[in-house]
Amino acid sequence: MTAPILIVDDNSINRQLLKHILADHYHPLDEAEDGQECLDKIKQHAYELVLLDLNMPNKSGTDVLQELQTLALDQTPTVIVISADNKPETISHSLQLGAADYITPPYSREELLARVKNHLTLRNREQDLEERVQARTRELELTNKRLHKTQQQLAQAEKMASLGELAAGVAHEINNPIAYINANLGSLRDYVNDLIKLLGCYQQAEAFIEDDSTRQQLTDIQQSIDLPFLKEDIQQLIKDSLNGSERVQQIVSDLKVFSQPQQSEWQQLHIDECIHSVLNIITNEVKYKAEVSLELAETPAIDCIITQIYQVMTNLLVNAAQAIEKHGQISITTENAEQCPFDPKLPSPGILIKVQDSGSGMSKAVQKKIFNPFFTTKPPGQGTGLGLSVTYGIIGAHQGGIDVESEPGKGTSFTLYLPLQQSGSNP
Repeated sequence: MTAPILIVDDNSINRQLLKHILADHYHPLDEAEDGQECLDKIKQHAYELVLLDLNMPNKSGTDVLQELQTLALDQTPTVIVISADNKPETISHSLQLGAADYITPPYSREELLARVKNHLTLRNREQDLEERVQARTRELELTNKRLHKTQQQLAQAEKMASLGELAAGVAHEINNPIAYINANLGSLRDYVNDLIKLLGCYQQAEAFIEDDSTRQQLTDIQQSIDLPFLKEDIQQLIKDSLNGSERVQQIVSDLKVFSQPQQSEWQQLHIDECIHSVLNIITNEVKYKAEVSLELAETPAIDCIITQIYQVMTNLLVNAAQAIEKHGQISITTENAEQCPFDPKLPSPGILIKVQDSGSGMSKAVQKKIFNPFFTTKPPGQGTGLGLSVTYGIIGAHQGGIDVESEPGKGTSFTLYLPLQQSGSNP
């Protein structure tokens, strides 16, 4: 059997005897005359087994056992002590220092071979097990990396799916303000033309201002265009146009925050700003299904990944609207919290966000599955089943918690808890 074995003894007769017993069964066999030579050879060669005498000059077998534990070896050899010292304390001390076995003379050839075979077999099994564990560990690490990548892809896919569902609504919301901006500007153009016409008459009448007919003409024009109304309405039209333009800018700005590339740094966010922005984005999704009421407390900013919190609020509010069959209510409340009411172990202090709808509600059985990936109660093709799973993962990654209360026919309430500060983030 190929099993590199090192025989260590200062007595050459003992070494030759051991080699004679082992030679028919194991090779290669190497020798060392003392502890120092033993350590030098172990550093240079990979031995599977060392037969070690204790009482040697220069460096004893006990010294070898002690130093062997400090060596940076790829594989430490199994050590069997062969010594005439049969004192129990010596045997115990050797085993404590790492020896696998202790043999005292007289011993038979069969006994020595049996013990060597047993320890080499155990060693091979341990090495095989270690190799399997390492291979399995590498496989698990690779699988974990693939899973993490898949989760990121699924989260991004869910995000893109949400954006796709909202695209028509966002376009509708953008088109409305642009439409009345254009209409207002068209009216403003006509009013300006009338003013130019009036000013032209004034210019022509400058030399004849004493003329009654000219004065009457000017008066008639002013009356025909309703100059007082014109002055007032121009200001209102301009105001409406500016408001519409600002609304377009806000919608685009909110959408850019939501859809920007994945953010990786913790940043400060006021949750009320997030809620207003998300409602601005999903107006078309919500306004035909529910009246939205807000009770937002003055909460401090939280440490978070901003795009992820936007995604969480979007998922919850869109789900709330879709749970309402005809027309109902959605209420959003926020409050400060000294600790999480449904999981006091979470970091504190924090904030609570509650999203409550008057929709169809859920049974207890459904509630147990809503955070499972790909679980959905929506008809085929109308949902990926990832929204709440992604939401749950994001809240967990923010050291927060999520609680749900629901009853069929009576609506659903989601309560989020988010700590103010994240460990390792900039406060």
